[in-house]
Amino acid sequence: MLPGHIKPLKMNYRQELFALFGVNVVCFLVFSSYDTLEWLYHFSRDHEHYELDEFVPLLFSLTITFALFSFRRWKEAQLFYTEVEYLSFHDSMTGLLNRRGAQLKMAHLPAEYAGSAVVFIDFDNFKQINQLYGYEVGDEILKRAASELLKDYDHSLLSRWAGEELMMIVPNINRHTLPSFVDELYSSITTHITLSAHTVSVSMGAVWGDAQADHQQLLVLVDEALSFAKQRGGGQVKIFDH
Repeated sequence: MLPGHIKPLKMNYRQELFALFGVNVVCFLVFSSYDTLEWLYHFSRDHEHYELDEFVPLLFSLTITFALFSFRRWKEAQLFYTEVEYLSFHDSMTGLLNRRGAQLKMAHLPAEYAGSAVVFIDFDNFKQINQLYGYEVGDEILKRAASELLKDYDHSLLSRWAGEELMMIVPNINRHTLPSFVDELYSSITTHITLSAHTVSVSMGAVWGDAQADHQQLLVLVDEALSFAKQRGGGQVKIFDH
């Protein structure tokens, strides 16, 4: 799970737990100071026609029933908020992180991302594909690309950055191996998104950053690399050299 999530819910739980603890402490002090149960016992013996002793097992069973009921509702609430949290940070169609989720993740990147590559993947003429074949075909292209990324590069930070633009941050990669890596990535994606009557062209931009690199600045540089690749006709890879 991503850090920084559903803090208000956790705070409410703490407040409720403290309130319940306080109520139980007050009840304990009352019962211990005034012998409440002993008084109830004598009262029930003196008024047996009220059948008060029959209520004891009923109260015990009700306590267990309400405890189980509350536990089940609490588990359902946890599942609900977990699902809401997932949908808040993920793209529902591709299963990748959305832009908000990726930005939050990038703010808490672990040390293994110190030497990493940032890659932008963009599908050329995507609007024309949607117009020619329908949005279902365009969605299927994105799903196929996301599926391949999740299968082969699950160690990377993967995101649907905007529209048909995908972003990935690849950890533990060397500057000198970056060209061969992006070529392999390019071939992997283009192989799985071909259409029978139309060639799907892909443009990619990439940049490498060391431990001192600012990932926000790397995003600016990789966007420039992607723009350069698309301006030159698309269907190619541009690595920003800095």
